[in-house]
Amino acid sequence: MKIIRDLTTKQAAILKFLQNKVTEEGRPPTIREIGERFAFRSTGTTRDHLKSLSQKGYIRLKARQSRSIELVRPMALRIPVLGKIMAGKPDLALEEIIDYVHLDEFISSQDRQVFALKIKGDSMIDKGIHEGDIAVIRAQRLASEGDIVAALLDQEATIKILKKKGGSFILAPANSKYCEIHKPFTILGKVVAVIKKF
Repeated sequence: MKIIRDLTTKQAAILKFLQNKVTEEGRPPTIREIGERFAFRSTGTTRDHLKSLSQKGYIRLKARQSRSIELVRPMALRIPVLGKIMAGKPDLALEEIIDYVHLDEFISSQDRQVFALKIKGDSMIDKGIHEGDIAVIRAQRLASEGDIVAALLDQEATIKILKKKGGSFILAPANSKYCEIHKPFTILGKVVAVIKKF
């Protein structure tokens, strides 16, 4: 998944490494740390990549400092992937961070209360949501009919279409092999994006 189109694959990886270091440690890595992380044979290679990132406006380099890198343009909003979610039968929802997704170009500034779940199962394939996709979910307790939502049923989470039937809401699959869910549920959030890796 390449989000930043004016960077090479290696530059994007270095920028992501810089951002993660700043987020996790509160300071950028040294040139030596970057070289070790990417197995560069010389500090000159590291400096060349950093110079390109600087010219493209992602970082600022300060002369004669050990940690001379300053992030100018953050590469992406960092969304935690909390686990996997069934797009088939419901499965246990565990809040365990298994990865991060960087999505600034896809998520509006209003949608910052977000998390991501990896799709399991095939109950949403008619909506183009397949196993292995990443569903980006805006945390909210209410949704409108027709929204695709992540919902909790007896400590089990699933992703379905919110539909109104009679006087109550149900969860509907997007695959005729599966049945509608009429049990009580709680909405965890609305799906605002689906990311596919090719």
